[in-house]
Amino acid sequence: MALETQRERLTTTLTIRDALEAVSRGKGGGRTQSDDREAIVPRGDKRLSKEGKVPAPRGGSALRIDLPVVVAARLVLDQEYAVVEEGLSNAADERLAMLDRLGGVHQARRALKRIQSLNDLFRSAMHFGRMRAKANLRKAKAHLSEVRQRDALGALLEELCALKGHPLTAGVDAAPMPSTLSPTATPLRGAREAASIARRAMRLPAGATLDWYEITRTFKRSWSRGRRFAERSWVGLGERDLHDARRAFQRLSDHLVVLGDAAGERAAITRRRLRDAAQALGRARDLAILVDAIEGTTPEGRAIAARALRLRTAAVREARALSRAALRRSAGSVARRMRQRVARV
Repeated sequence: MALETQRERLTTTLTIRDALEAVSRGKGGGRTQSDDREAIVPRGDKRLSKEGKVPAPRGGSALRIDLPVVVAARLVLDQEYAVVEEGLSNAADERLAMLDRLGGVHQARRALKRIQSLNDLFRSAMHFGRMRAKANLRKAKAHLSEVRQRDALGALLEELCALKGHPLTAGVDAAPMPSTLSPTATPLRGAREAASIARRAMRLPAGATLDWYEITRTFKRSWSRGRRFAERSWVGLGERDLHDARRAFQRLSDHLVVLGDAAGERAAITRRRLRDAAQALGRARDLAILVDAIEGTTPEGRAIAARALRLRTAAVREARALSRAALRRSAGSVARRMRQRVARV
């Protein structure tokens, strides 16, 4: 499925019949949401670890409050950049199945977003390197965005075609085309180079002025921004507003991952709600892109577009409910409790 992106927007028009040929598993190949990824991705040889298992994607790292702040910050930065490198290596390894290669792309992008949150939290200690790191982190993510978008939109299209047990792929007999999803060497190399520059720019010197007070103050601003988005009226919000809200919820969720024990016992629930809200808004955005790209002059196209719009509305409502449930407390009370927890150590 030839989906081209420019500044994260689709520039081609999808003729539904042609698009379905690219994602169809075969004649009569109606599929359910649970097997979308299996339908797109062929099975193949997988690289095994010493235990004989495929390497699992790694999650985020948290600051250790029992260490000096600069030491803990260096440690978590090293861990996150190692996750990026691992994800890019998996994406470039042609011995892996396509599902694992695409998983490497998603793993690297998620780690880059967590590093962006670290760049915010450690802003007082980075001085001149912060803006350079910020620019290169965005560049690294941009190199991976096309692969991510092809994968996400392909899975969404298959889901839409299989809704309610009435697949629109029933009359298509084309073979799957996983090559359109394959991560190529050029964007992976560009992402690795940009991440390397950002890592050097984020190096913390021995005399870096970083303490929990500065970190808490930055986190308080992030919480306030997310809470403003959650509490505002969502009626008539445009795509840009929803995109900004998604970024705010995602960044705050990443802050909670990084802060770990300092964020408190309830942080896990808040983080999960914010993450789910951001994912729902990301789904709504992808559905809107798909609707804009669909050729609406055919019955198939109109059916797909109508289904996509209904799902988009449901995703936005879900994000609103989750974000409001997550951000009921004021930024001031959250920051005070975090300072109290850190002071006890």
